[in-house]
Amino acid sequence: MRAVIDTNIFFAGLLNLEGGAAKIIKYFRDGEFELVITHEVFDEYLRVIHLFDNDIPPDKSEELLELIFEKAVKIESASPKGLCKDPDDEKFLSAAISGKARYIVTKNKKDFPHNLSAVKIANVREFLNGLEE
Repeated sequence: MRAVIDTNIFFAGLLNLEGGAAKIIKYFRDGEFELVITHEVFDEYLRVIHLFDNDIPPDKSEELLELIFEKAVKIESASPKGLCKDPDDEKFLSAAISGKARYIVTKNKKDFPHNLSAVKIANVREFLNGLEE
């Protein structure tokens, strides 16, 4: 199964190593799903997780970014724009549509369209339930 993971999920997983978002990182590391990224998505991961001033230990952020760079399915984004309430989320929707992802996992579901047939907008719990079924 393919999924696009919003930056806020990876950020949460690095800050709380016991939470559901951390499980998503573990499942990705273990090959339980394929992470789909575009150049724009990876740039945001890099900027927010690694370069932005935050409480994440640099070795943890570097480890995750290297894992993503090595294992993620890298695709070119070629989807329509203007579907998300927040323009910053367009890159995730475009990656999901272009990469034929089944899920977009995010903490702000409200910013994404809910009438998509091919992509499910899910929170951490919903995605974990889908993986564990």
